[in-house]
Amino acid sequence: MSTLSETSVLETALRRDRWVVLGALVMVIIAAWIWIVLGAGTGTNAVAMTQMAGTPDMDAMMERAVWTPGYAGLMFAMWWVMMVAMMLPGAAPMLLLFARVNRTQKVRDRPYVRTGFFAAGYLAAWGGFSALAAGLQWRLEQLDLLGPMMTATNYWLGGAILPRPASGN
Repeated sequence: MSTLSETSVLETALRRDRWVVLGALVMVIIAAWIWIVLGAGTGTNAVAMTQMAGTPDMDAMMERAVWTPGYAGLMFAMWWVMMVAMMLPGAAPMLLLFARVNRTQKVRDRPYVRTGFFAAGYLAAWGGFSALAAGLQWRLEQLDLLGPMMTATNYWLGGAILPRPASGN
């Protein structure tokens, strides 16, 4: 009889594991979005940025940032946390499926990989993209192709990034 109750306890604990993974995903997503909305460490929150977006020639009002190692790290963190905030909800089903497969492997005493290690692969890929994005942002600013508000200052670059829709004639 003790084997039956031990199995029941193990199954109950493993079911809770799904809620732990889901809870952790939700917490990370919420924390990432809060950091982004609060301005990602830049000192300007999303509401202020949105209000400035309607201002004519807003780039002329802003001073161009000096790219120090600290500022480069902040821009990398901004890109990375933004990637996590936007991409983690889409990756969540795969992470939950991976956690479920792990539970099955664990019950059968087979080798398994912790879900956190699997999630770290996603984080590493998003970190790599973020490093490229921050580097591209720096270079485009050095070439004076991006303004202080990350707006294209060159019509060709602006057209290549986001073509304007045709007028409604």
